[in-house]
Amino acid sequence: MGKRKTLYLPKQMSTEQRAYEASSSGRRLGAWDAPALSPRKASTTELDLIRKRSRAGIRNNPWLSRAIKVIVANEVGTGIIPRPNTPDKKLNAELLELWRDFAPTADANGMLTVYAIQAQAVRACRESGEAFIRIIRTRPSRSQPVPLQFQLLEADYCPLSLNVQRSDANDIVNGVEVNSAGKAVAYWLYKSHPDDGYSFSMNDLERVPVENMIHHFIPDRPGQLRGVPAGTQSMVRAYVFDKYDDAELGRKEARANFTGVIRRPDYGSQDYKFDPISGEPITKDGSDVPMIDMETGTFPSLLPGEDITLFDGDDAGRGYSEYQRWQLLALSAGYDTPYQLISGDYNNINDRVWRAIMNQFHLEIEQNQDLFTIPQLCRRMWIEFVDRAILSGAIDAPSDFAVKRLQYIRAEHRAPAFKHIHPVQDVQAKVLEVENAFKSRQRVVDELRGEPVEEVDRQRKEDADREKKHGLNQQVIGQESSDDKPEDKQQDKKQGK
Repeated sequence: MGKRKTLYLPKQMSTEQRAYEASSSGRRLGAWDAPALSPRKASTTELDLIRKRSRAGIRNNPWLSRAIKVIVANEVGTGIIPRPNTPDKKLNAELLELWRDFAPTADANGMLTVYAIQAQAVRACRESGEAFIRIIRTRPSRSQPVPLQFQLLEADYCPLSLNVQRSDANDIVNGVEVNSAGKAVAYWLYKSHPDDGYSFSMNDLERVPVENMIHHFIPDRPGQLRGVPAGTQSMVRAYVFDKYDDAELGRKEARANFTGVIRRPDYGSQDYKFDPISGEPITKDGSDVPMIDMETGTFPSLLPGEDITLFDGDDAGRGYSEYQRWQLLALSAGYDTPYQLISGDYNNINDRVWRAIMNQFHLEIEQNQDLFTIPQLCRRMWIEFVDRAILSGAIDAPSDFAVKRLQYIRAEHRAPAFKHIHPVQDVQAKVLEVENAFKSRQRVVDELRGEPVEEVDRQRKEDADREKKHGLNQQVIGQESSDDKPEDKQQDKKQGK
């Protein structure tokens, strides 16, 4: 018989042995609350209260208010502009011109331009977690270039408490009607804002199909239906820090009223009622504490046996400024915004560090633009605009529009270009990229100026024509002046010019 082999099995892992410390449940981490919540429940549990606190914090806390303004200014700027990219260049120009006429009339309330709607929607998304934009298809009118308008609604219009499970129809989850695959097919909305003070019932809700609604939010988990306000992770810290800082300011204000104290021996039972300096009766404050008023620049002449103790200046304690800095760093992290932009504190950084900070910030802003803001908001608005412009006759429809509709709704959306961190170095770097064929001039113009290269070339040509007309003898960049004679060019080469 062959030699018997012995099998060694690993010992059974005890309950105390774990692959990750994060899964331990002893005294150290046993109190760590980590509930199992689905994407829908995690985003909607007590969301009403979180929204209210987020709005209250932004209304009253200057740091949070500044964070929201910074985000909106960088993500939308003066507007994310569409650029038609259809096969027909003439149609592109006509659509863009009509869009410019349509922009001031886009708001159903008649207050905002189409770009202001973008900015307010992004702000509502960060402040309240989401925003709804209702698509209103109107009748043709002389006052409207295109029979289309958008109505911006706060997240409160769609009730989180509306949950209906039906066996014969779609379910309603947190005010959103979903089909069997979990896809949103409609939204149930109040006819007016629920916080206006009126009482509402199910009869006051209306069903709006998803084709008539734009829902702008940033989903953090797959399957999430409602959005969560930005900065939720730092909301408690902001509230507590604001209370502490306010109490510290109140303490400093109260202490600043006291200059010092005069100590003296007891001369008699009634002497404490009179000012030892002037002999006048001593006044008292609201708490019945004797007070002596002194003018600026004076010093009392004390009686024998008396001495004076002056209070030191109040520095709010050691490490107060550093403590404030770390709290603001945490608030900035919660809102994904650089500390310097929120606080205005640019100490201890140089231009290289600042470049690294802003490059990372702009990467995150561009991610939100390309993945959420443009697809959810800007593209939907543009598609509705093109369809209504064609159907209403505001633009002559191409003969093959019905067959090739996707080609005729193509557009690129570009937000205003970010400003140069270093105006000279940044531009020189782009010039080198073009000269060494690392990038096209068209791409560089698009990045630096945020407008199509055709528009830049048109403006340059107008400048050249105007300068030639007025005899300014200027050259268009990259082109030689027509006034240069061949012999002059040859002479310049000989002289090394």
